Amino acid sequence: MFLNTKLRAGLIGLIIAGVLSTAMVLAGGAPKLVGAFFVKGKVGLKWQKAAGASEYNVYRKGSTGDWEKITTTSKTGFFDTSFSDGETYSYRIGIAGDDGELFSNEKTVTIPASEKGDFLPPTWSGLRLDQDKIYLNWDPVPTAFAYNIYRSATSGSGYEVVGNSQTSRYADKDGLIKGETYYYVVTALNQDFEETEYSEERSLKFGISLAEQEELLKTEHKIELEPVSLQLLFNMTTAGSEGDLNQPADVFVNSLGDIYVTDALNQRICVYAPDGSFKFAFGEKTHDDELDHPSPSSFSLPFTLFIDRQDQVYVTDIKNHDIQVFKADGTFIRRITVNTGDGKEELRANGIYVLDDGKMVLTDTGNHRVLLVSADGKILMSAGTQGMGKDQLLYPDEVTVTKDNIICVVDVINCRIQQINMDGEFVHTFGQVGQSAGTFARPKAITIDDTGNIWVSDGMSSMIQKFTPDGTVKSAIGTLEDSYKFMTPRGLFIRDGRLYVVNRVPHRVEVYKIG
Repeated sequence: MFLNTKLRAGLIGLIIAGVLSTAMVLAGGAPKLVGAFFVKGKVGLKWQKAAGASEYNVYRKGSTGDWEKITTTSKTGFFDTSFSDGETYSYRIGIAGDDGELFSNEKTVTIPASEKGDFLPPTWSGLRLDQDKIYLNWDPVPTAFAYNIYRSATSGSGYEVVGNSQTSRYADKDGLIKGETYYYVVTALNQDFEETEYSEERSLKFGISLAEQEELLKTEHKIELEPVSLQLLFNMTTAGSEGDLNQPADVFVNSLGDIYVTDALNQRICVYAPDGSFKFAFGEKTHDDELDHPSPSSFSLPFTLFIDRQDQVYVTDIKNHDIQVFKADGTFIRRITVNTGDGKEELRANGIYVLDDGKMVLTDTGNHRVLLVSADGKILMSAGTQGMGKDQLLYPDEVTVTKDNIICVVDVINCRIQQINMDGEFVHTFGQVGQSAGTFARPKAITIDDTGNIWVSDGMSSMIQKFTPDGTVKSAIGTLEDSYKFMTPRGLFIRDGRLYVVNRVPHRVEVYKIG
């Protein structure tokens, strides 16, 4: 009651002084607290922007005691890191209202006793080869001050410190020998320099020895790769008078042959005629003050495309965390949002495939899984968890679906293609780490041609490979011996004997005739 009286008195005083600022305009309604979750040693809070509000008060209450204001912020999110293990807390958000402070709904979070209190070894999230380095990634350990990275040439023993890091990643590049297999464990250190036990061991072969290269050539010869003849028809680098493309990400072709391209860093979709001539563009940049409620046809980072049988255009936005649907002429139809669940990252759909009944298959990249989602955004199936093992994914990218309704997803950091049925069961995997035919360095996009063959682009090796439906490599385009050279290819599309390739860094889309 004292707070409300003081607030009213202060407002009256400002009005009398004639200096009531727009920042103090009273809100039209209470904010809505949409998420409260505990993850990686923090309680994350997220609420919707309230009209007229410039500041938000964050309140917390334990299982006993009264509400306590713990911070004031102009943002629509907050991470609480000051709490007790095993305690249950309630949260609410307050803003200034006509008759005092208006409060949001309440959400409750229980802090697991083991999540913050126990000082446990790190858990691996990735180990991969990248040119002259081996990259290590692990989940952050709550209360960890730093990490020690150990390496050995022998599994299970002989570990020596090769580096340390204050973040949950490390690039190992010193003293590596081509063809050698290295074994890694990681420990965490707290501020008293107490060290955890070793993590689980992970291993990776560095590079390929000369002997292995010779054997690989023999193996590839036995595979008898099919040559692919490509004729460059044209490329697209500009949007006419509207300027050049800036890191395009994906390409798709509708029933009329019109070519749609996500011009990612220009926040728009560019449309070209079948001969490559520019027709029009649609979309504009989402304003900073609209990030919580983007206006129709606005983008922050439009990424992946899909065009359905009615020529409706689906565009994923990995910064606005949504999907927008448009008519072929760019007219906005609707926006689709997906609630990924408590404790999950917001949707970052790097991949999308729309089924004939309107359901969508999405890669939920930040949560390392694949989703089957209804037309209005409800999750019907979820497959995958974060990791390197069977039934696990690490930052999946694009996705497609076979005629037999088998989902094919690019498992980027694990350098493989995972095949999943519509019930969420992992049924087949192909590919491994490498930079030769049948292997991947950084797979990105995936598409299926008219005969059922699977094509995959690789942003690091700059190859495009063709596989049979069971994962046998048939062709590798863009190898050192090839005359066709791609640069950081991502988006792929094939139809009627044409191959459409997005080369991100050169800022162009190339169209080839196959055969």
